[in-house]
Amino acid sequence: MTRADGVPFWLDEEYEPRPALDGRVEVDACVIGAGVAGLSCAHALARHGVETVVLERSTVAAGASGRNGGFLLAGPAAFYPDARERYGHDRARRIYAATLETQAEMYALAAELGAGEWMQRVGLLRASASDEEAKHVRRHVEALREDGFPAELVERDALPAAVARYALNGCLTEHDGALHPARWIRALARGAEAAGARIHDGSPVEGPVPAPAEGELRTPAGVVAARQVVVASDGALPALVPEYARRVRARRLHMTATAPLSGRVTNRLVYSRWGYEYFQQRPDGRLLIGGFSDLDGEDSYTDSDSGSARIWERIERLIGEGLGLDAEITHRWAGVVGYSDDGLPYVGEVPGRPGLHVAGGYSGHGNVPGFLAGRLVADAIAGVERDEPALFRADR
Repeated sequence: MTRADGVPFWLDEEYEPRPALDGRVEVDACVIGAGVAGLSCAHALARHGVETVVLERSTVAAGASGRNGGFLLAGPAAFYPDARERYGHDRARRIYAATLETQAEMYALAAELGAGEWMQRVGLLRASASDEEAKHVRRHVEALREDGFPAELVERDALPAAVARYALNGCLTEHDGALHPARWIRALARGAEAAGARIHDGSPVEGPVPAPAEGELRTPAGVVAARQVVVASDGALPALVPEYARRVRARRLHMTATAPLSGRVTNRLVYSRWGYEYFQQRPDGRLLIGGFSDLDGEDSYTDSDSGSARIWERIERLIGEGLGLDAEITHRWAGVVGYSDDGLPYVGEVPGRPGLHVAGGYSGHGNVPGFLAGRLVADAIAGVERDEPALFRADR
């Protein structure tokens, strides 16, 4: 039976909410948002010895961090050859290297937190869906190899049978991984708490969020006075920090889950048609599949996670006609993320508002860049010096 209420497969399990903030607290840092960036930041801040409280509107991982496709990918949203053209060769290389290093850090941290089974290095197969895309896939492999990054060209006869029905070739990056995002984020929350951070579910902060000198943070039952404030809410960033309303747009992305299939379709993550179609098969045989935001058009730019029946129907056609599978649909849902004007996140202190920091705008590619963004903000607050130039400036 399909979950018509929009509950994501990842979140369709019991969870005991943390208590909401009640009363007034004074802390060194307050992080708004208990997703990947917010909890990465809180975890790092606590390890730096910074007294930290996290305020979450709903529950840990209830936003985009628990509603995505479960892809742990290095690099920005743009494919690597496109990133080199858009951001410059050196900057694109530095971004990819930083996210590759962050990805390795995440694998290690997941193992440390007892969540290693929810983050598996399975590799990403970027599969072409046209002659034009097949040429781009070859350039993708060549560009990564030119800059010393691992990549392998997979010809059609070596593709998984279901993918070879439509794809001509693929770019394989073995280091990329599959996530159970909700379980990973909740493990990260427990790790942040063990390090000393406090997390409050059911504690929304309405925008615009004040900088520390502009006032205190207010929730329905509490008040926070913080010396540093971090807004790590991605899709809600434009509403919470209006300076970014013209640079980051909230956008919904659709996902579907099937009942376990009788056989394996793929052991890799799969991106197809320029990344507009994507899927993975879980260890229990379920297919998690999403995409078609290009067909959603301007309707996709919304801060509502109500989905489109037309897009879900198109995903089901991909399952049946594209992949040749007969699968029962068990879950349909949408998640709201932040798409930036240039495809890169905004990370750092808001210009002219000392002590107010942002981390968001991952353009649908936040599991690794979001974790990195949280670390970058935490290090800046804790006074950790970095030698390299900033990758995702908040004042650009």
